[in-house]
Amino acid sequence: MPIIRSRSWVSAPVEAAFAFYDDPANLERLMPPPVRIRPVRVDPSPPRAGTVVEFRYGIGPWQRFWLVRFAEHVPGERIVDETLAGPMARFHHSHTFTPARGGGTWIEDRVEYHVGPDGVIGAVVDFIAGIAIRLTFVWRQARQRGFLRGHEVL
Repeated sequence: MPIIRSRSWVSAPVEAAFAFYDDPANLERLMPPPVRIRPVRVDPSPPRAGTVVEFRYGIGPWQRFWLVRFAEHVPGERIVDETLAGPMARFHHSHTFTPARGGGTWIEDRVEYHVGPDGVIGAVVDFIAGIAIRLTFVWRQARQRGFLRGHEVL
């Protein structure tokens, strides 16, 4: 199964960075255009281990649902989410927040994914999905630095 890792620094302290990621509504603010994603249900709220979030996502009129469960939720340290139903057969995403020496926060993401099907066709589809995920992280890093500059959570 493919794995993608990403690491970025933001000037905000861990508490502010974690709070930003802890709000499922902020995912839309991190996605590149023209992708739209918004939570339609968060149960229970506020998020904790076991919380299920139902997102509606897509491009223009092509909309789908994506069901995600918080597998782990350690305030100020880690959020791990996994797909229950959605665009990928498997999507396991960990966000780790670590104080940076000299201030700010290191945000590390690790994504294990498999779009499907198995075999050669699945490997090609996973490769293409990997490119899209990596490009999304480039966009996302720039956006999160902007949102978390000055230690504000908008």
